[in-house]
Amino acid sequence: MKKLEVYGLEIKDEIKKGTDLAKLIIDESRKQGCELKNGDIVVVTSKVVSKAAGKMYNLRDVRPSKKAKLLSKFFKGEDPRVMELIMRSGEIEYVIPIKELLGSFMEFFEKYSANKGQIRAVLGEVPFFFMTKRGGLILTDAGLDFSNSPKDHCTLPPEDPDKEALNIRMRIKELSGIDVAVVISDTEWKMDKLGSMDVAIGCSGITPISKKFAGRDRYGKPKFGGLDCIADLLAATANLLMGQTDESIPVVIIRGLKYERSDVGIKELAYQGDLLKKAIKLVIWETIKLKILLNLASLFDL
Repeated sequence: MKKLEVYGLEIKDEIKKGTDLAKLIIDESRKQGCELKNGDIVVVTSKVVSKAAGKMYNLRDVRPSKKAKLLSKFFKGEDPRVMELIMRSGEIEYVIPIKELLGSFMEFFEKYSANKGQIRAVLGEVPFFFMTKRGGLILTDAGLDFSNSPKDHCTLPPEDPDKEALNIRMRIKELSGIDVAVVISDTEWKMDKLGSMDVAIGCSGITPISKKFAGRDRYGKPKFGGLDCIADLLAATANLLMGQTDESIPVVIIRGLKYERSDVGIKELAYQGDLLKKAIKLVIWETIKLKILLNLASLFDL
């Protein structure tokens, strides 16, 4: 029998600029009865990493550029100060009219809402998703996040999450002598179904993807697959305890997983250059070709 153990560290105190996250993780794991061990995987939300690094912004201090003001007028409902922060953080690749799309799913939100009276207000706050390339990754609104921060305050993910994961890992080893792997997680809305889940935006000490491509299955056939996104799976597992609202569990320890040690980070898995744009164009073209052929087949009763 194989098993995994997953421990959530509840941290009520506010994380402030300069907080030593590694020391906090070590201390809290001892206090809460799950002291770190060699081989543990520590999953940390990007929000607390950002807060400790001082990456919190007050919208009152943001002066939007003329370009940000223009875009906010075109994309009605978007705060020009938010547009400014997104544009400063990365390159906008494409835009999703999320309010228009999700407005048709009111029954879904009513079914799964914790506060039905606030559904329309919350949807109104997010009229668009600006999918932004940042550090090689495509993040919603460049990862800008207003949750669990004071009013009109927001955080941005660290500029180099892999480096932050390495720093936390090395600091833990320096303070305790314990060698762990570290994954930094963030929440993304899923494009293939309604809902969100946590994904890995940085890691250190663990191979982020399995190396089993073209491996043989139980019948000896080479398989197209075997590239499991281990880091994403760990982030999603941690999210079961972290939650998305007031759980106050920004750190999760995962124990019992056998994994390959590596200094390869998440950014090495990101699509490089214009590969993503090229892929989207190819998908659109092949889809158009399919539709044309199907229509022709119907026309000639094939």
